[in-house]
Amino acid sequence: MKHFLLASFAIAGLAATAAAQAGRAPPADTIRMRQANYKQMAGAMKGINDQLRSESLSLPDVRRHSALIARHAVQVLNWFPHGTGPEAGVRTRAKAEIWSDPSGFRTAGARLLVTARTMDAAARRGDLPAIRAAMPRLQSACGGCHEAYRGPDR
Repeated sequence: MKHFLLASFAIAGLAATAAAQAGRAPPADTIRMRQANYKQMAGAMKGINDQLRSESLSLPDVRRHSALIARHAVQVLNWFPHGTGPEAGVRTRAKAEIWSDPSGFRTAGARLLVTARTMDAAARRGDLPAIRAAMPRLQSACGGCHEAYRGPDR
């Protein structure tokens, strides 16, 4: 719980700083950047899952994918400055709840960060049982945010 709270405070600070910086970019550019980053994260999740199903798991591949997810997880909350929702006029699946429920969104972001770091630490150690145990929690953190804060594909 202590780590979760520390991560939450760190995320809040990062989000405030990045929101100020991201606010300088046109909303369409910010939306495209976050979509590209989420595609990278989805590819990394698929890469880890593929490795876990493989008969000859490659730890370097798992480490590469988990490191990308951990790097992006730190930034996720920064990708949603005000004005980058549906009102921007750019196709986005970001729901208004991101901005109307900032506390819930920060909590979801903190959960993602904690689970991503747990996965990455297990991958760096080469601890296959811990990697296998961390994956469902990481998938749950991603999916929980999708359910609450991401709309259907349009």
